Amino acid sequence: MNRRAILAASFCISLMGCAHQPSSQNEIYDRTIDARIRVYFGVSTHFYFNAACEPRNASYGYGAGGGIAVAKPRMFHLANTTTGMPVPEDAYRYYDEYVIKANQPLTITLDTGGWSQNGGFVITQARRHATGTFVPQPGADYEAFADGENGGLGLVVRRLRADDSRVQTERMTVQPAPLCP
Repeated sequence: MNRRAILAASFCISLMGCAHQPSSQNEIYDRTIDARIRVYFGVSTHFYFNAACEPRNASYGYGAGGGIAVAKPRMFHLANTTTGMPVPEDAYRYYDEYVIKANQPLTITLDTGGWSQNGGFVITQARRHATGTFVPQPGADYEAFADGENGGLGLVVRRLRADDSRVQTERMTVQPAPLCP
């Protein structure tokens, strides 16, 4: 094998090793005032704290309106960021976990589509946008992810409960988040 092929193979193997190393957030979790939430990689996802509506300048989000981007499509840095949440059997492989304030509304937005360039070709996909809002409870664990039933885009939020050796999931009722006045 030539030297370049060996170097390329070594680089790829080292990246694969990084993808499986979970990292831990340094946030302090207090079960009496906080909740935790897991977000899976792949769909651009934003959180808007203490808001039951979506900021007007945040349609299609991208960090506008005082929210934070918590997940986006990515090819590198696939290490999971964890806070110690239980993991259900049907969990996706790559995710980040966050400590959030309980008893305050949380609005979540999802965005897909747009355009990208790949090797000189421009690829466009129809934009899809989904929103939802709910009030996390103290000490509870949740996960939020995109649902693409019937070709659309929807938000699913599930509450997690660790029972003996298995993690139970309960789908939460999430209200659509209107645009803020």
